[in-house]
Amino acid sequence: MDAEHYLLVSVPIVIALGVYLYRRRAKSRQGYRRVTGGQFQRDIEDGLSSSQFDLNANVADGDTRPGLDADEVRRIMEEEGCSFDQARLIRQQRVLKRNNVDPRTGLPLDPKLVTFS
Repeated sequence: MDAEHYLLVSVPIVIALGVYLYRRRAKSRQGYRRVTGGQFQRDIEDGLSSSQFDLNANVADGDTRPGLDADEVRRIMEEEGCSFDQARLIRQQRVLKRNNVDPRTGLPLDPKLVTFS
């Protein structure tokens, strides 16, 4: 083989290697981290599922979201002596209130709010 053939073979390999290393470095700089599944499965195993909030479909669909705020839901269940569904409702109402949203209507509580009927 002559030098020209080696050049034709080695240039694409060097370019591909450069692209691979650049992408790998860019992902690590962005704090990229692959989300691993299993959080919903763990929530199911911990009893944090109900007929109204069935996590089995999420697991079956391969959902990779982080799952519930299980610690807070469990704490509410213990403190309030309520069911899983009631604890989720209480948690959501608290989140809405913290964000200045009326938990009953879902409307912002900002006094400058203008709505049109």
